Amino acid sequence: MFYNSMYEEYCKQAETLRVHIKILKTQYVKATTFEKEKINYRISVLYPMYLDLLHTAQYLKRKSEV
Repeated sequence: MFYNSMYEEYCKQAETLRVHIKILKTQYVKATTFEKEKINYRISVLYPMYLDLLHTAQYLKRKSEV
C-alpha cells in the first residue's frame, strides 16, 4: 500500500541521517574549538530533521495499519 512504501522510505532517510549525525559526533571528539562550533551547528540542523522523519514515519505506519 502507498502508506507502507512511504513509511519504509522515511525510515531509510531517518537511518541515513542518524548515521551521519553519529559520524559527526565522533568527529567532534577530535576537532579543534573552531571545528567543534561548526560541527555543533551541523548537528543542531540535522537532528530536528531526523526527528521529523522519524515522527512522520511513525504516523505513516499507523495510517497503513488502519
